[in-house]
Amino acid sequence: MDMPTSSLFSTADRLPWAEPLPLADGSALPKRGLSPVVDRPDRRISPWLRARSFLRRPRFEGSVLRAGLAALREELAALRADLAEAVNDTPRLLAIHNGAPGLARAPSVAAFVHYAPVAAVSGMVLRRIEQLRANGFAVVFISSAPGVPPVALARLRALCALVVVRRNHGLDFGAWHDVAPLLRRTAPMMQELLLANDSVCGPFRDKAPILAAMRAAGHGLFGLTENLAPRPHLQSYFLLARGRPVVADLLRFLDGCTVTASKRRTIRNGEVRLSAWMRRRGHAVAAWCGYETIERAALQQDSARRRLRALYPFLFRDIPRDSPAEAAMMGWALHRRPVNATHAFWRELVEEMGFPYLKTDLLLRNSIIEDAAGWRRLLADRDEAMNVVISSHLATMSVARRRDPGA
Repeated sequence: MDMPTSSLFSTADRLPWAEPLPLADGSALPKRGLSPVVDRPDRRISPWLRARSFLRRPRFEGSVLRAGLAALREELAALRADLAEAVNDTPRLLAIHNGAPGLARAPSVAAFVHYAPVAAVSGMVLRRIEQLRANGFAVVFISSAPGVPPVALARLRALCALVVVRRNHGLDFGAWHDVAPLLRRTAPMMQELLLANDSVCGPFRDKAPILAAMRAAGHGLFGLTENLAPRPHLQSYFLLARGRPVVADLLRFLDGCTVTASKRRTIRNGEVRLSAWMRRRGHAVAAWCGYETIERAALQQDSARRRLRALYPFLFRDIPRDSPAEAAMMGWALHRRPVNATHAFWRELVEEMGFPYLKTDLLLRNSIIEDAAGWRRLLADRDEAMNVVISSHLATMSVARRRDPGA
């Protein structure tokens, strides 16, 4: 039986929670709505500001030459990989292992993309799969790691409907593109399709209340967080499509994705384009935590204001510190320079908004955001076991960085 529908909401509307969201410590988030993701021309970043922010990254130290060479190296490496892929007649899907629960009658399916630089599946990833299954999803596990150890494969087959082993090309949207025909063929009863990947660490809070809120919103495309740059879109580490027409259009979008090794092109043509594409198809698009909700809450915190000043000193150099108007003035300065909230406001997302994840690349590259090194202390009182599991996962993921410090 199809899920109940709801009418599309206007840009001013808010979708209701089914109930306040309980957190792991027994408290609850304020009752509020999902935030519609709509176009915001007033908050677009100008090309000049984007270029200036790129040049100001710590690894470039303002050097146009160093920044240009870094961008050129990345694109040339992606071009070489794409050319090699074009002449490679080996299928990207190398093996498909059936699991215990089947997909034929599954109403809710999760396509989870996994990558590791070595043949390994971390305990953190297994815990995420266990939680997805507990939340009612039949999981299709897609691994682009060099291999899946037999012990891990046996565990995954017990948890997942399918385990797909794939050659590593095209990042997460490439993986979803490759399995879209398989999902369409093997899961004809899908009413929900969750796209997820292991680019976030956790969860250290139960996602069931968040999923309940999204399910209460009716049909549409829902995500956890919104990014406004270069235009408003849902971030792709967690995307839930609800309703048969929405799932069908999401699969159609994935069919049309170009598989490329370029991270920039994948983000722009996959993650960024998807939200607007789904809106044009007439579907609701909304975030569990809208960008401006996060920004307003974070700017009330001293830790966030200090972090922003360290990250973007040129934006705030004329704003006096600790003045009564500091938060409002910094908010105005950010109007034309919205940031990636999962990085710039990582701590406030967890402490103020009840966010259940931390971005993996934030934890691996915490020299850019200095106080990210305190994530272990932040989680110690919440889920010490997950603290250990995340540390082990990061050790596995850092293998590539030890081999290549520029990775």
